[in-house]
Amino acid sequence: MYPEKSNLYRMPWSMNDNPIGWVEVTDVCNIKCKGCYRLIMGEGHKSLDQIKEDILFLKKWRNCDNITLAGGEPILHPDIIEIIKFISGLKLKSVILSNGLALTDSLLNRFKESGLTGISFHIDSTQIRPEFNKQEISSELDLNDLRLNYAKMLYKFGIYAHFGITVTERSLAEVPSFIEWAVENMKMINGISMIIYRGLPVAEGVEYYARGKKVDIRTGSLGYTDETEKIEKPHIKAQDVYAKIKDHFPEYGASSYLGGTIDHRTYKWLIGNIIVNDKGKMFGAYGKKTQEIAQTFHHLFYGTYIVYPKKRIGKKIFLMTLFDKSVRKALYKFLKYVLVNPVRIFYPINAFGIGIVQAPDILPDGRIEMCDDCPDMCVHDGMLVNSCRLDECRIYDSFLHIHVDKEKHPETAGQSADPVES
Repeated sequence: MYPEKSNLYRMPWSMNDNPIGWVEVTDVCNIKCKGCYRLIMGEGHKSLDQIKEDILFLKKWRNCDNITLAGGEPILHPDIIEIIKFISGLKLKSVILSNGLALTDSLLNRFKESGLTGISFHIDSTQIRPEFNKQEISSELDLNDLRLNYAKMLYKFGIYAHFGITVTERSLAEVPSFIEWAVENMKMINGISMIIYRGLPVAEGVEYYARGKKVDIRTGSLGYTDETEKIEKPHIKAQDVYAKIKDHFPEYGASSYLGGTIDHRTYKWLIGNIIVNDKGKMFGAYGKKTQEIAQTFHHLFYGTYIVYPKKRIGKKIFLMTLFDKSVRKALYKFLKYVLVNPVRIFYPINAFGIGIVQAPDILPDGRIEMCDDCPDMCVHDGMLVNSCRLDECRIYDSFLHIHVDKEKHPETAGQSADPVES
């Protein structure tokens, strides 16, 4: 039940024409997440001048539609209001990636006045959260009340709310329940995403190099290092999450994707939008033509590709029946639904975003497969680097290269084991 790439729109994003600009504003954080890409290095808050310089760099060299503020916990930065105002002054959208812990109504009011577009919350069972007395959280469902509380806070101020979770082998089965919860509350929630957990292997026979020199990588030396006995492809892929969703929601479908940098079969980003009413009734999903028209026309009229649309499209999505066969199928189901009870035509309808992201993969030969034309790139020493591997650059002054000993890891036999720059 995997999607065919021929049925999807390959997002036209590139390094120099990409809707997302990513800015790391602080190392400071108030929570611990397993597999976090950002090791707390003690550098603290980045200066306001440096942050402004990074934003201007991204605007010039990325042609951004949006600036994503990340960390650490960006809300803790003492100049967060000034940062948002600066972004708004450049006529760019601004989205904060947050765990929500430091969020208050008074702060949200200031965010709204400063022009903040939205907050993307990372709240999931990989975290150690004080609301749960720093105990392990056994289920994603246990966090729904907490998520809903934050959704209500943002809705009150008219700020875009997005929620993401890290998908592990344990939580994969809970993905459909997470989607059900989000759809039930879509009046307050604009979209969700699922990021598949990945880590760098720490094992005998696996060696790491930076700028040609061997470096000592241990568990905890980077936030995403993991002890393992074998070097093999991860069990969960983006296609597996897609299949899990499709099994429970046949109406769901992806419209677009980004591939990988090595394997032509890889899906790194799968983007879908289900067409659903406020009663949770799903009619289908829009297809690749709708996504293509949205990206093309936004670029034609505004000069950038688009993420985080500020307005919901509502029933206007059915205008795409002229171009998109997937929307035509959804309209047919909607009309059948309305004929049973004409009052249903007044129920609000929206296109609800569901994204799947497969983080960097360690291939059996030691190469690291990234997202092709990565949307989440940030500035480091005047260069664009992948945000998920920024700590490698900060600590080792380069991306790491991996060498796998085939004798100690026979499962990699037949694969090239030379250190390859990724």
